[in-house]
Amino acid sequence: MIMIRVNHNSFPHGPDNAEHELKKAYNCVIEAGVTHFWSRRPIPGVNPYEVVTLYKNAMEAYRENDRLTAERWARCAKHLARATWHEAKISYLEPRPTELPFLGEASEEFHLHEQPNSTADLLNALSNQIPAGMTETPEEIRRYLLLGKRHLTELDNITSHQNELLKAERIKAAHEYGRTVECLLLVYEATASKKKVA
Repeated sequence: MIMIRVNHNSFPHGPDNAEHELKKAYNCVIEAGVTHFWSRRPIPGVNPYEVVTLYKNAMEAYRENDRLTAERWARCAKHLARATWHEAKISYLEPRPTELPFLGEASEEFHLHEQPNSTADLLNALSNQIPAGMTETPEEIRRYLLLGKRHLTELDNITSHQNELLKAERIKAAHEYGRTVECLLLVYEATASKKKVA
């Protein structure tokens, strides 16, 4: 039998920690709701199967021993998977923003590390970039940028008394779309470099 000693001083329990735990629990309950109760209706402009395609591209490059391209495709898949997860959460939460009571000032508990302004700067900077070896921006990059910008625009429609988690998820989705585009640009750069060498 293995005994595990828990240091109860390392994380506070009891009534003084109630607000902190309620804020964390709200996010977790919404995530469980997305996973188990979401109606899975389509989200305009979002195709979760694209994530699978990006992952398969990464595995194919890996099997061909092209580690740089594999790493870049894998990063694309990771960021787009996160974006689609935030999209699912938004789609679940948007029609029911007050179904569960929640405490305000909880953005720290929602793991929001991105800011609307810096995310907007990222998306705007990426809007002007054409991938290496191409004459115009591919449709998927334009679409991801548009989806990201749409989330930031929607922040203006959420008033201060409305759901803080919905705001956080919109910012995170926008940021992840930006990161997906960054990684796609790196994939196209690697592909163009390989063509020059060949």
